[in-house]
Amino acid sequence: MIRFLLERWAFFAVPFAVWGLYVLLMYRTRRLPPPRTPWTSLFIAGLALVALSFIVLGFTEGYPSNGTYVAPHVVNGKIVPGTVEKNP
Repeated sequence: MIRFLLERWAFFAVPFAVWGLYVLLMYRTRRLPPPRTPWTSLFIAGLALVALSFIVLGFTEGYPSNGTYVAPHVVNGKIVPGTVEKNP
């Protein structure tokens, strides 16, 4: 669960990191004062990346849906987890 949350925070932080690199490069090459930070645009871009990651996750992850589901059951006092058996 922690990995899942850290991945989403990383997606959210990408626009802020790109903006920071842009400002750093502009300041080093031209010696200009840093421009105003577009916080709203960066926040919306970060949320869009997180939402896109959820959409991609929904289409690419998951269990196979072709087959017969065998519910969890007990065999010799041990719990056997549920599985999906492929149909012949």
